[in-house]
Amino acid sequence: MRTAEINYRWYGHVPITTTLVAAIGILVLLAAGIVFGVGVWLAQKNTFDLLRENANQVISADVNQIKHYLKPAEYQTQFVAEMISRGEVDPLDRATFRTILKGALAAAPQIESVVFVSGDFESFGVSRITPAGKSSLSILESSEVVNIKENMEMLLSGPVWLPPIWHDMHQMTYISRAHPVEYGGLVIGTLIAEVAVKQLSKFISMDGFEAAGNPFILYGLDHVLAHRLMIDGYSGLSTESPLPRLDLFSDPIVSSIWRSEARSETEKHMLEGPDTHVAEVSGQEYVFIFKTLMDFGTEPMIVGAYFLSSDLPAEIKRMTASLIAGLSVLLLSLITAMYLGQRIARPIVRFSTAANRIRDLDVSKVEELPDSMFRELSDQAVAFNAMLRALRWFERYVPKNIVEQLIRHGDIDASVSDARQITVMFTDMVGFSAVSEGMRAEQVAAFVNHHFSIVVQCIENEGGTVDKFMGDAVMAYWQNNEEQGHSAERACRAALAISAAIRLDNQRRQLQNDPPIGIRIGIHSGMATVGNIGTPGRLNYTIIGDTVNIGQRLEQLGKKIYPSETEVSILISANTAEKLSSKFTTIAAGSHRLQGRITDVDVFRLE
Repeated sequence: MRTAEINYRWYGHVPITTTLVAAIGILVLLAAGIVFGVGVWLAQKNTFDLLRENANQVISADVNQIKHYLKPAEYQTQFVAEMISRGEVDPLDRATFRTILKGALAAAPQIESVVFVSGDFESFGVSRITPAGKSSLSILESSEVVNIKENMEMLLSGPVWLPPIWHDMHQMTYISRAHPVEYGGLVIGTLIAEVAVKQLSKFISMDGFEAAGNPFILYGLDHVLAHRLMIDGYSGLSTESPLPRLDLFSDPIVSSIWRSEARSETEKHMLEGPDTHVAEVSGQEYVFIFKTLMDFGTEPMIVGAYFLSSDLPAEIKRMTASLIAGLSVLLLSLITAMYLGQRIARPIVRFSTAANRIRDLDVSKVEELPDSMFRELSDQAVAFNAMLRALRWFERYVPKNIVEQLIRHGDIDASVSDARQITVMFTDMVGFSAVSEGMRAEQVAAFVNHHFSIVVQCIENEGGTVDKFMGDAVMAYWQNNEEQGHSAERACRAALAISAAIRLDNQRRQLQNDPPIGIRIGIHSGMATVGNIGTPGRLNYTIIGDTVNIGQRLEQLGKKIYPSETEVSILISANTAEKLSSKFTTIAAGSHRLQGRITDVDVFRLE
């Protein structure tokens, strides 16, 4: 029967060694040969270096020109703000202050207006454009006050470029540089220099601008800041929408820059520095080159240009075709190698992960290994799954921490019983008979299991070991160790946690019109025998001794000390109480003669 089973599993399974040697050998020869051939051919070409250098120079020149165009707004606001801070200019002296602001406009033709907004949000400034649309210097009551209020938090941290804003008076969109003005250590207002978007669009469309093809500037990823179509303004703009949306922009090529269905990442424009990709629009392929500028607003500016890919030199096209072919084959080889490697390694990785979890005694989270096409892995999965099923049954009956202790001993014969300092806890449900009366068997089991889950969770959270369940009662114990501290404090913390959990559960039961339940807890610390108790063929790792008996008697004593309607009663012995820190509250409950003992035991209530 065993021979037949082995022969049956042999069919359809391939030795893993043969597969690895054949697959990896073929893939390496194929990939290395193609990459080598393409590399030799490409080595004769130096066009990449030229293209990369030109593209870097063009896009870097564009960015520098835009910086030089916008920087005067920063310089002028800083200059005037420092004059006010030094007391050289009084903003309340409108005549003198107007002269200073006119000078700032004269020094920077790209600035449309300069405005001072006081701490009370009153504004005063000068502008090149009057409400009638004529070009002259005039007093301006600026609507930038709204922009200041909305971005006050940013302004408190220092000079900043504000988000674009639409001016109904001028029917134009502006980007603004705001500079806080300090005097005597206090911020008394804000200076704002406004730059018109239409003038920025005109600037990037001039012959002196270095960009090849069609230049543009995006504000973030979703809006157009400057474009040749915005030189004379752009319809549809408003206070709510000061900039055109990219996806609705009139230039269909620019609006397609981020569309996933149009975007075609390609290796033929491998440029170091600027970003680049290709998009197909209306049957034609366009190359986008762009660079991100982070210095002029709450959103990054994306400075870029596009042009037809047909404008590329023929040498680049040949190089591109070869590169794409080589990379495609190499990519296909890598994907195939990865696929085979994953298929081969997946069962091994699963086995390793599962073995580690079993080592940590986390059997409940271990999944059975699937069958494999490889003979060795298939045999491994069959044996492992059989072992896993046995361990799951074993886990249900033996506490994990006990098994961990036994494993640390190594040899099973070395796990002898010895006397140790422990703290034992007994819990017993009060009113179980009344609550369970009339329940079906499965309801009783569910009710008791729910109660046990509350108690056991609190015990295990404090590092305790549940020794056994006795009807509706629980016996648990703690051993002293350096990592978790003295067993008495951990046991008492668990008892208080059980008390809180039972009270909370009773609130839930009352909402469901179910009667509440009570619990009695007894705790005692002392020496006990810990280890394997039983016959050689059937052992139980447990604790025995007078300490255990006292713990159980303290739980039963709760019937006498606490009123019958008490929800939770916790009694501890003097041995336990004297080991507690001042964080615990104990109340003396007198000396009591416990069943089976000659001398009295001092008892305390744990509150």
